Amino acid sequence: MLKFLELREKLKTSEFNALCLYGNDAWLKRKSVANVCEAYGIVDDGFSVDKLVAPTVEDIRLACFTPSMFSAKKLVVCEDFLWPEGNAKVAEIKRHLSETVAQCDGSFCLLFVSDSDKNFTDISGMETVNCNRLDKASIVKWITSYCKRNGVTVDALCADRIATYCLLDMSRVEVETQKLIDYGDISVESIDMLVHKDTEYAVYDLSGAIADKNANRATEIYRGLIARGEEARALFALIYNFYRRVYYVKTSTFTNEEMANYLGVKAGAISFAKDTANRYKPMQLKRALDYLSLADERIKAFVDENEVMQILIMQLISL
Repeated sequence: MLKFLELREKLKTSEFNALCLYGNDAWLKRKSVANVCEAYGIVDDGFSVDKLVAPTVEDIRLACFTPSMFSAKKLVVCEDFLWPEGNAKVAEIKRHLSETVAQCDGSFCLLFVSDSDKNFTDISGMETVNCNRLDKASIVKWITSYCKRNGVTVDALCADRIATYCLLDMSRVEVETQKLIDYGDISVESIDMLVHKDTEYAVYDLSGAIADKNANRATEIYRGLIARGEEARALFALIYNFYRRVYYVKTSTFTNEEMANYLGVKAGAISFAKDTANRYKPMQLKRALDYLSLADERIKAFVDENEVMQILIMQLISL
């Protein structure tokens, strides 16, 4: 089994007849497909890449053994492959796929895109690639490597800052890192100036100031958000959701991944919630939710939303 960060280098020295890209990060899987195309000189022009959705074994074999008219190697990408019920039928499919891979003469690469590697690990000649969401350390490593390939040096502090501002979302990390490379300078100053910090990150930043009991900083952040056009009601909803998340993280035994799936958010959001949760006791967070519930009632009663928010911030600081 390979990790996503290992695939690019491995492709330089190894010829894979079949790969299974599995995991919960769609960006990593798309990037892995692009890396395979780049390594094998395959252009996704509609002729050299066959994309099959829920294919049968017969569909796969036909695609694999029909050569590309415009390149020496063809890529066959299979998505939503459906395994049959019953061990005997599954074993038969594995045998057919193993035979297909064994018959590869270098004219094709068979690639499965899946949520899980279940069953694929038993197919002879197939390598699996872990495309589950990256943790911050892995994202920092990717940023450093990506910048190096583009002739730009970035230190660990700046790479960490980019990852944090992007909430560990790889699709955003790539865009913002490329923006900095195009700018020609990657420093704390250029990151603060150019990297877009979305409202969710700003709420995390605000919660940090509140946890530090820094009223001036918290007020400054809130007023800055209002000045740039954010609505007080929308900010309240984000803060309410954030503190609920913090409370769940504090009182739950779930892993980050399990909690992210349960709450329907990215794993990075859970990491930020955990950072904040470590600064509170459970009863403090329960009181925070009580303050938020009261603020919700006041907003619904048409009390001035900006006034409600400023009082709420002071109440949370007082915890």
